[in-house]
Amino acid sequence: MALNLSRSALRRLRGRHYGTLAPVTRTEDMKVLTLGNKVKVVALDNINTSSSIGQVSFYIKAGSRYETPYQQGVTHYLRATALNHAGPFSGFKLTKSIDLAGGNLSVQTTREHTIYTVEGPVYEMADFTKYLGAILTKPKYDTWYRESCEWRVIEDLAKYKVNNDQVAFEELHRAAYRYNLGNSVYCPESMVGSVNSAMLTYFLVDHFRGEDITVVGSGIEQGELEKFVEPLTLDEVYEEIMDLLEDPRGRTSFDYSGSEYAITVPERDEVDIVDMEDIFKIPHLPAKYYGGELRIKNTSPDATFIFAKQGVSYNNERDLLASGILQMILGTGISMKYGSGGGSHKLSSAVCQATDRKCSATGININYSDSGLFGYAVRGTGYEMRAAVEAANKVFKETLSNIKSSDVEAAKNKLKSAYGYYSENDANLMYEIGTKGRALDLNALFQSIDQISQQDVAKFADKVKASPSTASSAGNIMNTPVLQELE
Repeated sequence: MALNLSRSALRRLRGRHYGTLAPVTRTEDMKVLTLGNKVKVVALDNINTSSSIGQVSFYIKAGSRYETPYQQGVTHYLRATALNHAGPFSGFKLTKSIDLAGGNLSVQTTREHTIYTVEGPVYEMADFTKYLGAILTKPKYDTWYRESCEWRVIEDLAKYKVNNDQVAFEELHRAAYRYNLGNSVYCPESMVGSVNSAMLTYFLVDHFRGEDITVVGSGIEQGELEKFVEPLTLDEVYEEIMDLLEDPRGRTSFDYSGSEYAITVPERDEVDIVDMEDIFKIPHLPAKYYGGELRIKNTSPDATFIFAKQGVSYNNERDLLASGILQMILGTGISMKYGSGGGSHKLSSAVCQATDRKCSATGININYSDSGLFGYAVRGTGYEMRAAVEAANKVFKETLSNIKSSDVEAAKNKLKSAYGYYSENDANLMYEIGTKGRALDLNALFQSIDQISQQDVAKFADKVKASPSTASSAGNIMNTPVLQELE
Protein backbone atom coordinates (compact mmCIF):
# COMPACT_ATOMS: atom_id res chain seq x y z
CA MET A 1 0.00 0.00 0.00
CA ALA A 2 1.39 3.36 -0.97
CA LEU A 3 1.05 5.54 2.10
CA ASN A 4 3.45 8.25 0.88
CA LEU A 5 2.75 10.61 3.75
CA SER A 6 5.30 13.22 2.75
CA ARG A 7 4.62 13.13 -0.99
CA SER A 8 0.88 13.20 -0.40
CA ALA A 9 1.21 16.22 1.87
CA LEU A 10 3.42 18.04 -0.62
CA ARG A 11 1.03 17.37 -3.48
CA ARG A 12 -1.89 18.74 -1.51
CA LEU A 13 0.04 21.81 -0.44
CA ARG A 14 1.07 22.69 -3.95
CA GLY A 15 -2.18 21.66 -5.55
CA ARG A 16 -4.45 23.41 -3.07
CA HIS A 17 -2.62 26.63 -2.35
CA TYR A 18 0.00 27.40 -4.95
CA GLY A 19 -2.10 29.48 -7.30
CA THR A 20 -5.26 27.37 -7.44
CA LEU A 21 -8.97 27.77 -6.92
CA ALA A 22 -11.54 27.78 -4.16
CA PRO A 23 -14.65 25.63 -3.66
CA VAL A 24 -16.84 24.23 -6.40
CA THR A 25 -18.88 21.07 -6.88
CA ARG A 26 -21.23 19.62 -9.45
CA THR A 27 -23.37 17.75 -6.87
CA GLU A 28 -26.60 19.71 -6.81
CA ASP A 29 -28.51 17.44 -4.41
CA MET A 30 -25.90 17.12 -1.69
CA LYS A 31 -27.42 16.37 1.73
CA VAL A 32 -25.46 17.09 4.90
CA LEU A 33 -26.76 15.11 7.87
CA THR A 34 -25.61 15.88 11.42
CA LEU A 35 -25.60 12.77 13.60
CA GLY A 36 -26.14 12.53 17.34
CA ASN A 37 -22.41 12.79 17.97
CA LYS A 38 -22.41 16.11 16.00
CA VAL A 39 -20.38 14.63 13.15
CA LYS A 40 -21.58 15.82 9.73
CA VAL A 41 -21.99 13.07 7.13
CA VAL A 42 -22.30 13.40 3.35
CA ALA A 43 -22.65 10.41 1.00
CA LEU A 44 -22.12 11.37 -2.63
CA ASP A 45 -23.70 8.40 -4.34
CA ASN A 46 -24.21 10.45 -7.50
CA ILE A 47 -20.66 11.70 -7.85
CA ASN A 48 -19.57 8.84 -10.16
CA THR A 49 -22.07 6.00 -10.27
CA SER A 50 -20.06 3.99 -12.79
CA SER A 51 -16.93 3.80 -10.64
CA SER A 52 -16.03 0.60 -8.83
CA ILE A 53 -13.74 2.53 -6.46
CA GLY A 54 -15.10 4.02 -3.27
CA GLN A 55 -13.66 6.57 -0.87
CA VAL A 56 -14.36 7.72 2.68
CA SER A 57 -12.61 10.82 4.04
CA PHE A 58 -12.66 12.37 7.50
CA TYR A 59 -12.05 16.14 7.37
CA ILE A 60 -11.15 17.36 10.84
CA LYS A 61 -10.53 20.98 11.82
CA ALA A 62 -7.20 20.07 13.35
CA GLY A 63 -4.60 21.62 11.07
CA SER A 64 -1.31 23.20 12.07
CA ARG A 65 -2.96 26.59 12.71
CA TYR A 66 -4.45 25.12 15.90
CA GLU A 67 -1.08 24.23 17.41
CA THR A 68 -0.08 26.33 20.41
CA PRO A 69 3.54 27.51 20.61
CA TYR A 70 4.14 24.52 22.91
CA GLN A 71 2.66 22.08 20.40
CA GLN A 72 4.65 22.92 17.26
CA GLY A 73 4.98 19.81 15.09
CA VAL A 74 2.09 17.87 16.63
CA THR A 75 0.10 17.64 13.39
CA HIS A 76 3.19 16.43 11.54
CA TYR A 77 3.56 13.66 14.11
CA LEU A 78 -0.14 12.81 13.79
CA ARG A 79 0.21 12.02 10.12
CA ALA A 80 3.55 10.26 10.63
CA THR A 81 2.10 7.92 13.29
CA ALA A 82 -1.24 7.30 11.58
CA LEU A 83 -0.42 3.73 10.52
CA ASN A 84 1.55 2.93 13.62
CA HIS A 85 -0.83 1.06 15.94
CA ALA A 86 -4.53 1.53 16.54
CA GLY A 87 -6.63 -0.35 19.09
CA PRO A 88 -6.45 -4.09 18.41
CA PHE A 89 -4.61 -3.61 15.09
CA SER A 90 -0.85 -3.43 14.75
CA GLY A 91 0.69 -1.22 12.10
CA PHE A 92 1.53 -4.31 10.05
CA LYS A 93 -2.06 -5.59 10.32
CA LEU A 94 -3.48 -2.24 9.18
CA THR A 95 -1.12 -1.96 6.25
CA LYS A 96 -1.36 -5.51 4.97
CA SER A 97 -5.14 -5.84 5.42
CA ILE A 98 -5.87 -2.74 3.35
CA ASP A 99 -3.13 -3.54 0.86
CA LEU A 100 -4.30 -7.11 0.21
CA ALA A 101 -7.86 -5.87 -0.39
CA GLY A 102 -6.62 -3.40 -3.03
CA GLY A 103 -7.10 -0.30 -0.88
CA ASN A 104 -5.07 2.72 0.06
CA LEU A 105 -4.97 4.78 3.25
CA SER A 106 -3.54 8.28 3.34
CA VAL A 107 -3.25 11.04 5.92
CA GLN A 108 -2.79 14.65 4.94
CA THR A 109 -2.52 17.84 6.94
CA THR A 110 -3.11 21.38 5.79
CA ARG A 111 -3.07 24.52 7.87
CA GLU A 112 -6.75 24.10 8.70
CA HIS A 113 -7.51 20.38 8.47
CA THR A 114 -6.22 16.90 9.13
CA ILE A 115 -7.64 14.53 6.54
CA TYR A 116 -7.87 10.74 6.87
CA THR A 117 -8.83 8.98 3.63
CA VAL A 118 -9.36 5.34 2.75
CA GLU A 119 -10.13 4.30 -0.81
CA GLY A 120 -10.48 1.02 -2.65
CA PRO A 121 -13.01 -1.40 -4.17
CA VAL A 122 -16.60 -0.51 -3.31
CA TYR A 123 -17.35 -3.98 -1.95
CA GLU A 124 -14.48 -3.65 0.57
CA MET A 125 -15.44 -0.23 1.96
CA ALA A 126 -17.25 -1.66 5.01
CA ASP A 127 -14.03 -3.38 6.16
CA PHE A 128 -11.88 -0.36 5.29
CA THR A 129 -14.00 1.92 7.45
CA LYS A 130 -13.44 -0.44 10.39
CA TYR A 131 -9.69 0.18 10.17
CA LEU A 132 -10.17 3.90 9.67
CA GLY A 133 -12.39 4.09 12.74
CA ALA A 134 -9.72 2.41 14.85
CA ILE A 135 -7.08 4.88 13.65
CA LEU A 136 -9.29 7.81 14.57
CA THR A 137 -10.57 6.63 17.94
CA LYS A 138 -7.90 4.26 19.27
CA PRO A 139 -4.48 5.64 18.35
CA LYS A 140 -1.46 4.37 20.28
CA TYR A 141 1.01 7.09 21.23
CA ASP A 142 3.19 5.12 23.61
CA THR A 143 6.86 6.06 23.44
CA TRP A 144 7.98 2.90 21.63
CA TYR A 145 5.24 3.27 19.01
CA ARG A 146 5.89 6.96 18.45
CA GLU A 147 9.66 6.66 18.22
CA SER A 148 9.37 3.86 15.67
CA CYS A 149 7.67 6.34 13.31
CA GLU A 150 9.98 9.28 13.91
CA TRP A 151 12.01 8.44 10.83
CA ARG A 152 9.07 9.59 8.72
CA VAL A 153 9.24 13.06 10.28
CA ILE A 154 13.00 13.20 9.67
CA GLU A 155 12.57 12.05 6.07
CA ASP A 156 9.84 14.64 5.44
CA LEU A 157 12.07 17.40 6.79
CA ALA A 158 15.01 16.26 4.66
CA LYS A 159 12.85 16.43 1.51
CA TYR A 160 11.31 19.72 2.59
CA LYS A 161 14.63 21.50 3.09
CA VAL A 162 15.77 20.84 -0.50
CA ASN A 163 12.44 21.95 -2.02
CA ASN A 164 12.74 25.71 -2.53
CA ASP A 165 9.06 26.05 -3.46
CA GLN A 166 7.92 24.50 -0.19
CA VAL A 167 10.43 26.37 1.94
CA ALA A 168 9.39 29.71 0.41
CA PHE A 169 5.71 28.83 0.80
CA GLU A 170 6.07 27.99 4.50
CA GLU A 171 8.24 31.04 5.20
CA LEU A 172 5.70 33.27 3.43
CA HIS A 173 3.04 32.23 5.93
CA ARG A 174 5.37 32.61 8.89
CA ALA A 175 6.22 36.17 7.82
CA ALA A 176 2.62 37.08 7.00
CA TYR A 177 0.82 35.71 10.05
CA ARG A 178 3.36 34.92 12.80
CA TYR A 179 0.88 32.67 14.65
CA ASN A 180 -1.96 30.23 13.76
CA LEU A 181 -1.84 30.38 9.94
CA GLY A 182 1.85 31.14 10.33
CA ASN A 183 2.45 27.69 11.82
CA SER A 184 4.16 25.33 9.41
CA VAL A 185 2.71 21.97 8.47
CA TYR A 186 6.20 20.61 9.11
CA CYS A 187 7.64 19.92 12.54
CA PRO A 188 10.39 22.38 13.55
CA GLU A 189 13.76 20.64 13.75
CA SER A 190 14.03 21.75 17.37
CA MET A 191 10.89 19.73 18.20
CA VAL A 192 11.96 16.46 16.58
CA GLY A 193 12.11 13.96 19.41
CA SER A 194 10.38 16.38 21.79
CA VAL A 195 6.78 15.76 20.72
CA ASN A 196 5.58 13.26 23.30
CA SER A 197 2.54 11.08 23.84
CA ALA A 198 0.85 13.56 26.17
CA MET A 199 1.08 16.38 23.60
CA LEU A 200 -0.45 14.19 20.90
CA THR A 201 -3.25 12.99 23.16
CA TYR A 202 -4.07 16.48 24.36
CA PHE A 203 -4.28 17.79 20.79
CA LEU A 204 -6.53 14.85 19.90
CA VAL A 205 -8.87 15.57 22.81
CA ASP A 206 -9.00 19.27 22.05
CA HIS A 207 -9.69 19.09 18.32
CA PHE A 208 -11.09 15.69 17.32
CA ARG A 209 -14.62 16.68 18.32
CA GLY A 210 -17.85 15.87 16.55
CA GLU A 211 -18.66 19.46 15.62
CA ASP A 212 -15.23 19.76 13.96
CA ILE A 213 -15.52 16.63 11.81
CA THR A 214 -17.12 16.16 8.39
CA VAL A 215 -17.22 12.71 6.79
CA VAL A 216 -17.61 12.50 3.02
CA GLY A 217 -18.12 9.17 1.27
CA SER A 218 -18.31 8.07 -2.34
CA GLY A 219 -19.24 4.56 -3.42
CA ILE A 220 -20.91 3.88 -0.09
CA GLU A 221 -24.59 4.36 0.74
CA GLN A 222 -25.71 7.06 3.16
CA GLY A 223 -27.16 4.51 5.56
CA GLU A 224 -23.95 2.48 5.70
CA LEU A 225 -21.87 5.59 6.25
CA GLU A 226 -24.14 6.74 9.09
CA LYS A 227 -24.01 3.28 10.66
CA PHE A 228 -20.22 3.45 10.67
CA VAL A 229 -19.89 7.03 11.92
CA GLU A 230 -22.64 7.07 14.56
CA PRO A 231 -20.77 4.96 17.19
CA LEU A 232 -17.61 7.07 16.88
CA THR A 233 -18.44 9.14 19.96
CA LEU A 234 -14.91 8.74 21.36
CA ASP A 235 -16.07 7.10 24.62
CA GLU A 236 -13.71 6.73 27.60
CA VAL A 237 -13.20 7.68 31.24
CA TYR A 238 -14.29 11.28 31.92
CA GLU A 239 -12.00 11.66 34.95
CA GLU A 240 -8.91 10.88 32.89
CA ILE A 241 -9.88 13.59 30.40
CA MET A 242 -10.23 16.08 33.23
CA ASP A 243 -6.77 15.14 34.51
CA LEU A 244 -5.38 15.74 31.05
CA LEU A 245 -7.00 19.16 30.79
CA GLU A 246 -5.38 20.29 34.03
CA ASP A 247 -2.01 20.46 32.26
CA PRO A 248 -1.90 22.39 28.96
CA ARG A 249 0.86 20.11 27.70
CA GLY A 250 -1.09 16.97 28.59
CA ARG A 251 0.12 14.25 30.91
CA THR A 252 -2.33 11.32 30.96
CA SER A 253 -2.08 8.19 28.87
CA PHE A 254 -5.22 6.23 28.06
CA ASP A 255 -6.18 2.66 28.84
CA TYR A 256 -8.33 1.29 26.00
CA SER A 257 -9.21 -1.96 27.73
CA GLY A 258 -12.46 -0.71 29.28
CA SER A 259 -14.31 0.56 26.23
CA GLU A 260 -14.92 -0.21 22.60
CA TYR A 261 -14.05 3.33 21.59
CA ALA A 262 -11.24 5.46 22.77
CA ILE A 263 -12.02 8.91 24.13
CA THR A 264 -14.92 10.81 25.63
CA VAL A 265 -14.60 14.58 25.81
CA PRO A 266 -16.75 17.11 27.64
CA GLU A 267 -18.73 19.76 25.81
CA ARG A 268 -16.81 22.92 24.93
CA ASP A 269 -18.93 24.98 27.33
CA GLU A 270 -18.23 22.57 30.21
CA VAL A 271 -14.46 23.02 30.25
CA ASP A 272 -12.49 26.04 29.06
CA ILE A 273 -9.49 24.26 27.58
CA VAL A 274 -7.44 27.35 26.77
CA ASP A 275 -7.70 29.44 29.92
CA MET A 276 -4.18 28.75 31.23
CA GLU A 277 -2.39 31.66 29.58
CA ASP A 278 -3.17 34.09 26.78
CA ILE A 279 -0.73 32.25 24.55
CA PHE A 280 -3.00 29.21 24.50
CA LYS A 281 -5.82 31.30 23.06
CA ILE A 282 -3.85 32.26 19.95
CA PRO A 283 -4.76 29.19 17.83
CA HIS A 284 -8.47 29.85 18.44
CA LEU A 285 -8.34 33.51 17.38
CA PRO A 286 -8.94 34.75 13.82
CA ALA A 287 -5.79 35.01 11.72
CA LYS A 288 -4.11 38.41 11.87
CA TYR A 289 -2.09 39.57 8.88
CA TYR A 290 1.19 41.36 9.67
CA GLY A 291 3.52 41.32 6.65
CA GLY A 292 7.31 41.11 6.55
CA GLU A 293 10.10 39.18 4.88
CA LEU A 294 12.02 35.95 5.49
CA ARG A 295 14.93 34.67 3.39
CA ILE A 296 16.45 31.17 3.48
CA LYS A 297 19.74 30.58 1.69
CA ASN A 298 20.93 27.11 0.71
CA THR A 299 23.28 25.45 -1.77
CA SER A 300 20.71 24.99 -4.52
CA PRO A 301 21.58 26.65 -7.85
CA ASP A 302 17.95 27.72 -8.24
CA ALA A 303 15.74 30.02 -6.21
CA THR A 304 12.07 30.69 -5.48
CA PHE A 305 10.68 34.11 -4.57
CA ILE A 306 7.10 34.80 -3.45
CA PHE A 307 5.57 38.24 -3.01
CA ALA A 308 2.13 38.65 -1.45
CA LYS A 309 -0.37 41.11 -0.04
CA GLN A 310 -3.37 40.38 2.16
CA GLY A 311 -5.94 38.49 0.13
CA VAL A 312 -9.46 37.29 0.84
CA SER A 313 -11.21 34.48 2.71
CA TYR A 314 -13.09 31.85 0.74
CA ASN A 315 -16.19 32.78 2.75
CA ASN A 316 -16.38 36.14 0.96
CA GLU A 317 -17.72 34.90 -2.38
CA ARG A 318 -17.81 38.18 -4.28
CA ASP A 319 -14.26 39.19 -3.38
CA LEU A 320 -13.14 35.60 -3.89
CA LEU A 321 -14.34 35.62 -7.49
CA ALA A 322 -12.88 39.10 -8.05
CA SER A 323 -9.53 37.84 -6.77
CA GLY A 324 -9.79 34.82 -9.08
CA ILE A 325 -10.40 37.08 -12.08
CA LEU A 326 -7.44 39.28 -11.12
CA GLN A 327 -5.28 36.19 -10.74
CA MET A 328 -6.25 35.10 -14.26
CA ILE A 329 -5.33 38.54 -15.59
CA LEU A 330 -1.87 38.15 -14.09
CA GLY A 331 -1.59 34.60 -15.37
CA THR A 332 -1.29 31.24 -13.64
CA GLY A 333 1.65 29.77 -15.50
CA ILE A 334 1.71 27.37 -18.41
CA SER A 335 -1.38 25.17 -18.68
CA MET A 336 -0.51 23.44 -21.97
CA LYS A 337 2.21 20.82 -22.17
CA TYR A 338 5.35 22.25 -23.81
CA GLY A 339 3.55 25.58 -24.13
CA SER A 340 5.11 28.98 -23.54
CA GLY A 341 2.17 30.61 -21.81
CA GLY A 342 1.47 33.00 -24.65
CA GLY A 343 1.01 36.74 -24.46
CA SER A 344 -2.13 36.42 -22.34
CA HIS A 345 -0.04 35.41 -19.32
CA LYS A 346 1.37 38.76 -18.33
CA LEU A 347 3.67 37.60 -15.57
CA SER A 348 5.22 34.63 -17.34
CA SER A 349 5.65 36.55 -20.60
CA ALA A 350 7.45 39.43 -18.88
CA VAL A 351 9.70 37.14 -16.83
CA CYS A 352 10.58 34.94 -19.80
CA GLN A 353 11.56 37.95 -21.88
CA ALA A 354 13.66 39.43 -19.07
CA THR A 355 15.60 36.20 -18.41
CA ASP A 356 15.68 34.46 -21.81
CA ARG A 357 13.29 31.78 -20.46
CA LYS A 358 15.49 30.89 -17.50
CA CYS A 359 12.75 31.80 -15.00
CA SER A 360 8.97 31.48 -14.76
CA ALA A 361 6.24 33.27 -12.81
CA THR A 362 2.62 32.78 -11.78
CA GLY A 363 -0.07 34.65 -9.88
CA ILE A 364 -1.00 33.17 -6.50
CA ASN A 365 -4.34 33.38 -4.72
CA ILE A 366 -4.36 31.53 -1.40
CA ASN A 367 -7.69 31.43 0.46
CA TYR A 368 -8.41 30.30 4.02
CA SER A 369 -11.52 30.44 6.20
CA ASP A 370 -10.69 33.87 7.65
CA SER A 371 -7.87 35.33 5.55
CA GLY A 372 -5.87 34.94 2.38
CA LEU A 373 -2.76 35.90 0.43
CA PHE A 374 -2.61 37.37 -3.08
CA GLY A 375 0.48 38.03 -5.15
CA TYR A 376 2.96 36.31 -7.44
CA ALA A 377 5.71 33.69 -7.33
CA VAL A 378 8.91 33.54 -9.36
CA ARG A 379 11.25 30.58 -9.69
CA GLY A 380 14.31 29.90 -11.78
CA THR A 381 18.09 30.15 -11.97
CA GLY A 382 19.53 32.00 -9.00
CA TYR A 383 21.72 34.43 -10.92
CA GLU A 384 18.74 35.56 -13.05
CA MET A 385 16.37 36.16 -10.15
CA ARG A 386 16.88 39.92 -9.83
CA ALA A 387 15.81 40.58 -13.42
CA ALA A 388 12.93 38.09 -13.10
CA VAL A 389 11.56 39.46 -9.83
CA GLU A 390 11.84 43.09 -10.95
CA ALA A 391 10.00 42.28 -14.19
CA ALA A 392 7.24 40.40 -12.32
CA ASN A 393 6.90 43.16 -9.75
CA LYS A 394 6.56 45.80 -12.47
CA VAL A 395 3.78 43.84 -14.18
CA PHE A 396 2.06 43.24 -10.82
CA LYS A 397 1.98 46.94 -9.95
CA GLU A 398 0.90 48.02 -13.44
CA THR A 399 -1.89 45.45 -13.57
CA LEU A 400 -3.31 46.41 -10.19
CA SER A 401 -3.27 50.09 -11.16
CA ASN A 402 -4.90 49.64 -14.56
CA ILE A 403 -7.74 47.10 -14.70
CA LYS A 404 -9.02 46.96 -18.28
CA SER A 405 -12.49 45.77 -19.18
CA SER A 406 -11.14 43.60 -22.02
CA ASP A 407 -8.77 41.86 -19.58
CA VAL A 408 -11.61 41.28 -17.13
CA GLU A 409 -13.85 39.65 -19.74
CA ALA A 410 -11.06 37.37 -20.96
CA ALA A 411 -10.15 36.46 -17.39
CA LYS A 412 -13.77 35.51 -16.62
CA ASN A 413 -13.67 32.89 -19.36
CA LYS A 414 -10.35 31.56 -18.06
CA LEU A 415 -11.76 31.35 -14.54
CA LYS A 416 -14.81 29.44 -15.75
CA SER A 417 -12.58 27.05 -17.65
CA ALA A 418 -10.36 26.54 -14.61
CA TYR A 419 -13.36 25.79 -12.38
CA GLY A 420 -14.72 23.40 -15.02
CA TYR A 421 -11.48 21.44 -15.18
CA TYR A 422 -11.20 21.48 -11.42
CA SER A 423 -14.70 20.07 -10.90
CA GLU A 424 -13.96 17.07 -13.13
CA ASN A 425 -11.83 15.54 -10.39
CA ASP A 426 -13.97 13.68 -7.86
CA ALA A 427 -11.30 14.03 -5.17
CA ASN A 428 -11.44 17.81 -5.53
CA LEU A 429 -15.19 17.80 -5.04
CA MET A 430 -14.95 15.72 -1.90
CA TYR A 431 -12.18 17.94 -0.55
CA GLU A 432 -14.18 21.11 -1.06
CA ILE A 433 -17.32 19.67 0.52
CA GLY A 434 -15.40 18.25 3.46
CA THR A 435 -13.45 21.40 4.23
CA LYS A 436 -16.04 24.07 3.37
CA GLY A 437 -19.24 22.19 4.16
CA ARG A 438 -21.16 23.49 1.19
CA ALA A 439 -21.62 22.84 -2.50
CA LEU A 440 -21.96 25.17 -5.49
CA ASP A 441 -23.11 23.92 -8.86
CA LEU A 442 -21.24 25.16 -11.91
CA ASN A 443 -24.20 26.97 -13.43
CA ALA A 444 -24.70 29.12 -10.34
CA LEU A 445 -20.97 29.69 -10.11
CA PHE A 446 -20.71 30.82 -13.73
CA GLN A 447 -23.61 33.23 -13.21
CA SER A 448 -21.83 34.69 -10.19
CA ILE A 449 -18.66 35.15 -12.24
CA ASP A 450 -20.63 36.98 -14.95
CA GLN A 451 -21.98 39.38 -12.33
CA ILE A 452 -18.48 40.50 -11.29
CA SER A 453 -17.81 43.86 -12.91
CA GLN A 454 -14.64 45.71 -13.81
CA GLN A 455 -15.29 47.97 -10.81
CA ASP A 456 -15.43 44.95 -8.47
CA VAL A 457 -12.04 43.76 -9.67
CA ALA A 458 -10.59 47.28 -9.45
CA LYS A 459 -11.95 47.65 -5.91
CA PHE A 460 -10.28 44.42 -4.86
CA ALA A 461 -7.03 45.53 -6.54
CA ASP A 462 -7.12 48.74 -4.49
CA LYS A 463 -7.45 46.70 -1.29
CA VAL A 464 -4.46 44.63 -2.32
CA LYS A 465 -2.35 47.71 -3.04
CA ALA A 466 -3.16 49.21 0.36
CA SER A 467 -2.10 46.07 2.22
CA PRO A 468 1.34 45.63 3.84
CA SER A 469 3.67 43.48 1.76
CA THR A 470 5.07 40.05 2.54
CA ALA A 471 7.95 38.29 0.79
CA SER A 472 9.86 35.05 1.13
CA SER A 473 12.73 33.54 -0.82
CA ALA A 474 14.66 30.29 -0.72
CA GLY A 475 17.61 28.82 -2.56
CA ASN A 476 20.45 30.71 -4.24
CA ILE A 477 19.16 34.14 -3.23
CA MET A 478 22.39 36.12 -3.56
CA ASN A 479 20.92 37.97 -6.55
CA THR A 480 17.33 38.09 -5.31
CA PRO A 481 16.09 41.58 -4.36
CA VAL A 482 14.88 42.22 -0.82
CA LEU A 483 11.37 43.43 -0.09
CA GLN A 484 12.35 47.10 0.44
CA GLU A 485 13.71 47.28 -3.11
CA LEU A 486 10.31 46.33 -4.51
CA GLU A 487 8.09 48.69 -2.55
